[in-house]
Amino acid sequence: MNFTVHEGSNDCPVIVHVPHASREIPAEVAADFIATDEQIAQELDRVTDDYTDTLAAAAAEQSGCAPWMIVNNLSRLVADPGRFSNERESMEATGRGAIFLKLGDGNPLRPLDMDVADLKAQYYFPYADAVSKLVRGRIQDCGCAVIVDVHSYNNQPEEYRIHPGKLLPDVCIGTHSVHTPAVLADEADRAFTAAGFSVERNTPFAGAYVPVDYDKNTSVLAVMFEVRKDLLEADDSRVRVEGALAEVIRKAVEISRTDMGRPL
Repeated sequence: MNFTVHEGSNDCPVIVHVPHASREIPAEVAADFIATDEQIAQELDRVTDDYTDTLAAAAAEQSGCAPWMIVNNLSRLVADPGRFSNERESMEATGRGAIFLKLGDGNPLRPLDMDVADLKAQYYFPYADAVSKLVRGRIQDCGCAVIVDVHSYNNQPEEYRIHPGKLLPDVCIGTHSVHTPAVLADEADRAFTAAGFSVERNTPFAGAYVPVDYDKNTSVLAVMFEVRKDLLEADDSRVRVEGALAEVIRKAVEISRTDMGRPL
């Protein structure tokens, strides 16, 4: 299966979304690559959100809320479920849309004139449909859905250039103007700060994933977490990240059962 859905409790509105943890590339997909093996290995190191599957599983268990979870089992070099495939996705023009044609350094991954319709049909749309189905189910059962989007990133201050010469934040919280009420962002910030982490919002990454079908639906709340990979490689900091994310999941359930607040 291209992705795995872990069922949660019917009275839990939270969906933990883990789109970029895998490095798996089916042989039939890799056959279309024109990049070298070395280039592909470097790109996998660059774009894979290492440790996020185990982070999400640990936080979900510790939360005690039995959230739902969807985990992409394939690399984003196969198809990137974090991208939108429709006209809103400006990354398509750069060769880094739902199906990557280019590597991060601009060199080609696939032939630039390749027809990617079959790849989208086989790998992209089934995943997007599965997330939409999960959201629909949470709205039906709980009256709302809360997407907790989990990512990790390399400490590359020269690439992101937000604080030259300084470490990037331990945790970046991504928010959405429609789908992230202030109280949810504030509680997330509070949980990670209390765990001893430096936190910034929408820096160096911004936004939160919501299926296109629910783009303007305020019954869907969403928040994104980007955690520096080095913090997930050390036992002490990893345990603290897991605990903070579990706390966010618990708070998200509480928030969903009250006035969902004002958008940021």
